[in-house]
Amino acid sequence: MEISFEDVPLAEARALRRGPRMDPVLYQPLPQKTAALSPSAARLSWPPEIAFGTMKRRLLRVAQELDVPVTIRRVAGGLVLWRSTPDDLEDARALAARLQEARHPRRQARPGRHRQG
Repeated sequence: MEISFEDVPLAEARALRRGPRMDPVLYQPLPQKTAALSPSAARLSWPPEIAFGTMKRRLLRVAQELDVPVTIRRVAGGLVLWRSTPDDLEDARALAARLQEARHPRRQARPGRHRQG
C-alpha cells in the first residue's frame, strides 16, 4: 500500500470543504435558483433515489452559503421553496420555541411535605 500526495491550489482546496456528495449536474442549478428566488415560489422535483430529508438539508446548506433565508415545504411530487418573509421567520422561531419547551419541560416544585431545617 502506498500513500500519494498531490498539490492542490489553496482556492480550490477551500472550495472543496464540506461540499455536497451529489452529482455536480444535479447540484449546479441549486445555488443559481436559490440565489434567484423572487417573490414567487419554485417547485423542485428530483430523482426518486434521493430522500426528501436529504434534498431539504442540501437546499438549506446552499441557502445558508448564499445567506438567503428560504422556506421549504413538501408537496406531492417534490417540494416548494421560496425566499422567507419576516412572518415565515417569526413562525419558525415560535415553532422552535414550542418544540424546545416540549422536549425540555420546566421543572416544577413537587407537591408534598417540605423539610424544615
